[in-house]
Amino acid sequence: MGLLESLGLKKKKESAAPSGKTIKVGPRDTLKSIAKREYGTEELWTKIFEANKWRIDGDEVVPGQDLFIPDIPKS
Repeated sequence: MGLLESLGLKKKKESAAPSGKTIKVGPRDTLKSIAKREYGTEELWTKIFEANKWRIDGDEVVPGQDLFIPDIPKS
């Protein structure tokens, strides 16, 4: 056991950054329309919201705004 471990200061392993891409919101885009375009179904709009909730006011997106589109694992 090293000194840092004994003091409880050992650096924690960093989790991998989520995979996906960033897009720019276009005119008349909504979370549902973006989900339909990116995932093929409007039902996954909540995935986009959860990945971007810190930058979305309510559930409204604004043209020109950047949104992160997380990859969805294929089943």
